[in-house]
Amino acid sequence: MTKTFTPTRFKELSNPTALEQGNNPDQKLYEAIKPKLDELYREPSEETIAKILKYAKKR
Repeated sequence: MTKTFTPTRFKELSNPTALEQGNNPDQKLYEAIKPKLDELYREPSEETIAKILKYAKKR
């Protein structure tokens, strides 16, 4: 009979991975630029939304 499942290695799962530890270069880059990305986020005013909708209806 053949095995129909992938065995789980609990020892490997209990060790923190590079992503969880923050050793991943991509994670470090994200943490470095996160404050700047937060500055780019803006809430549009009701007036701006109304202008966009009015423009969209004209098309």
